[in-house]
Amino acid sequence: MNPLFGLHEYIPDGEPHVFGDRLYLYGSHDEAHGAKYSPGDYVLWSCPVSDLQDWRCDGVIYRKNQDPANPDGKLCLYAPDVVEGPDGCYYLYYGLESRDMISVAKSSVPEGPFEFYGYVRWPEGVDKEALPDHPYAFDPGLFREGDRVYLAMGFSVDFAIAGMDLNEKNMRGAYIVELEEDMLTMKHIPVFAVPGCGRGKGTSFEGHEFLEASSLRKYGDTYCFIYSSQHQHELCYAAAYNILGPYVYQGVLISNAWENGFRNNWANNHGSTVRIGVDDYVFYHRHTCGTQYSRQACAEKILFRNGHFETAEVTCQGIAGDVLPPGSYPAGIACFVCDGDGGSFIPFGAEPMDTARIEGDNIVNITQSTIVFRYFADVQCVTLHLTDAADGSVKLYMKGSLQDESALKHTVRLYGVQHDTDVTLVFSAQAPVILERVEIEGSSHEAL
Repeated sequence: MNPLFGLHEYIPDGEPHVFGDRLYLYGSHDEAHGAKYSPGDYVLWSCPVSDLQDWRCDGVIYRKNQDPANPDGKLCLYAPDVVEGPDGCYYLYYGLESRDMISVAKSSVPEGPFEFYGYVRWPEGVDKEALPDHPYAFDPGLFREGDRVYLAMGFSVDFAIAGMDLNEKNMRGAYIVELEEDMLTMKHIPVFAVPGCGRGKGTSFEGHEFLEASSLRKYGDTYCFIYSSQHQHELCYAAAYNILGPYVYQGVLISNAWENGFRNNWANNHGSTVRIGVDDYVFYHRHTCGTQYSRQACAEKILFRNGHFETAEVTCQGIAGDVLPPGSYPAGIACFVCDGDGGSFIPFGAEPMDTARIEGDNIVNITQSTIVFRYFADVQCVTLHLTDAADGSVKLYMKGSLQDESALKHTVRLYGVQHDTDVTLVFSAQAPVILERVEIEGSSHEAL
């Protein structure tokens, strides 16, 4: 189910890769009630491709103080990616907080541990500052085809960020460059690939310009550039017949906020796709604790038809395969939590926003709030377990239809009969309440 690694692990920015017979998810490492992005060392999770529910933690694969530029470990490790090199070794690429450079670590096996290897460098004799534009070295995405290895990177905003040397030259968008055999040296000047903030007007990218989170994939004869757009919450993709482009915008893979007119509390998104057998999956992250700094890994099946991806839905079931059976579930698996009819942008800063939010197993600070779980196979009764119950009411909707309503109390039972359905709870509480668990009873109740 989502989140993939339980309600107390925080792995955002996930890049999924199949090496051998296992699926690995490489990501950065947040913490509960975090005060900044990615303060932890890199931790790896993996599962056999034959069972996408059998995840295991492979432990710490790289520590932030292993980078010579960060001996005291004060700088955070930002979103990584890993590629198997032509030499059979595995190379981990990442960015350090507030540093305009890509670092590389190396291991003989995909699960590490990795050891520092070096920094990506420009071709000999090239002064990037003398170029009319160049990428900001951020969010590396790697792709290997035969013996050729490519690096995508970039960042594009229209405002200043403390500690980052952002300027008109390095904010144009995303770039791609081929690497030499040493896996460090650029073979040529990076090629501009996807327009960033304010640069998409009149192109296919208008309205979905590049922000960050570069990732490269290939399906058939089509290269896919996956990225997070200026809207932050959506993962988009573009396509080309040459890895260096030109790329044409194709659509949204998934949004962790907007869907069919509904708006969740939202902030950034980062992830990519992977094909296992005949099925495709999209990995992304969600936000918890009311801040931007406690993100959790999620994944969904995504349909690839006639050369195009269809936008995937955010669910609780994730890549479990089937809709969820009747049983008892922690409230924290909810896929949408917001106040009123729709959420709002989660502000920067460690102070949590004053709305309903997921915190560990629970959903806290519920007042005039909407909470959505999806999908359950068989629903006849929904039992809510609340703490700090206040005056007010809760309504149960399924498939958009009102099923039942009840006054708030510590245990609330709501009735409605639906199959393969969402469970949407609309609260109206006079004071904040906490939802701890949701019990789903069907025609054959089965406790989990």
